[in-house]
Amino acid sequence: MSSTINHLHHHHRIDGQISPLTSSCPHLADFRSRNGAKPFRALQDCLRVKPPGGRAGIRREPSEVPRCAACGDSSPSRLYACVACAAVFCHAPSGGPSHASAHAASMPLGGHEIAVDVDRAELFCCACRDQIYDRDFDAAVVLCQSAALKSAITVQSSGNPENMRKRRRVDYRPWSPDVRERLLMDNGSSVLDCEIDRPRGLRGLNNLGNTCFMNSVLQALLHTPPLRDYFLSDRHNRYYCQLKNAATTGRIAAVSVVAGRGMAGMVVATTAMG
Repeated sequence: MSSTINHLHHHHRIDGQISPLTSSCPHLADFRSRNGAKPFRALQDCLRVKPPGGRAGIRREPSEVPRCAACGDSSPSRLYACVACAAVFCHAPSGGPSHASAHAASMPLGGHEIAVDVDRAELFCCACRDQIYDRDFDAAVVLCQSAALKSAITVQSSGNPENMRKRRRVDYRPWSPDVRERLLMDNGSSVLDCEIDRPRGLRGLNNLGNTCFMNSVLQALLHTPPLRDYFLSDRHNRYYCQLKNAATTGRIAAVSVVAGRGMAGMVVATTAMG
């Protein structure tokens, strides 16, 4: 991570006027008078947004755990990367110890007071011990978030439109048992007692304690035509799902076909409750 933002201090010194839309922090004003806005604009290449459209942070390897350069601590204090030298130091809020502030104070020529929150990509003054605002830095963060969101939308919409239309369409496909399934049903079924005074084919959902609302939602969902047709068309057949997974891994497991048909049977019974 340090190498990611290490190039920020290798910039040409340019003269820049203080923007009226920056914080009133004198250390930020001094930093901008020395360096202008170029370090903040270059910081855009060091940011990452995950998930797309979410909070920005300093880009680092997934296995990399940022730690304070002074004490090696990674939590619970916040970690800040110095914009001038890219060193990472911790800072404890509420007047606690701050190696970030100590680092800024140890520089005889100054210029190391401004840092960036490693996890939140927020600008921070180590001398004032407070968050600060800068227009150019905020613009860099917004541009990074917009680019990440645009990239995610492009990836999602890059699929074949024809395939996407087919994926949304759910056709009804009646189920007809094969020879093995018919044999299992004949041997494993029993004749219903027609003398019982209760509706045939209805199967309710037990209330598990404050689950009546969940039960009503589930029954309403099972009555929606797309979802109903999906199950009645035997699309959610665990026999075929496990067979497909076993084929990809080279391991074919013995799966009960009747159990795979159980979901479709439950839906048939539930839809009759409407």
